Amino acid sequence: MAPASRGPACQAIVKGGGKMGSSIQALKKEHEKIIDTLKACRESGKDPLDSQQQLKILHALLVEHLDREDHMVYSRLREAASGNERVLTILDRFDDDLLELTIAAKEFFALSSTGKKRRMDHIRDYGTFFIMLKDQLEREESVLFPEYERLVQ
Repeated sequence: MAPASRGPACQAIVKGGGKMGSSIQALKKEHEKIIDTLKACRESGKDPLDSQQQLKILHALLVEHLDREDHMVYSRLREAASGNERVLTILDRFDDDLLELTIAAKEFFALSSTGKKRRMDHIRDYGTFFIMLKDQLEREESVLFPEYERLVQ
């Protein structure tokens, strides 16, 4: 599996454009902002209007970030890794993980936006999504970004 960019499920959530970030540090700062916004969603849980607003902000951040990361890191790293089976294997694993995360994100945002979920279901889904997203961002920073810096920059 060697796509130039993420698959159709990820593209379904990544609809927007956005300016490319200038560095890996900028992407790391975006990771921090995404996590902070996800925490704000949790803290606003008792106020449905604030919670919905935080979810909209989070969705917009994720869409822009995934698009930027796809263009800046994934596609460039895949080009630079041509013939490097170790890095291509890493990228394939990240593609699979991102597909799973994208499906979870779409479900989370779709169900959260209806307001028809029981509170305990929402808390469970939020916790699952938070862990998946945080783990993905941490793996990107510890595995993928160093490979990018080694091969591309």
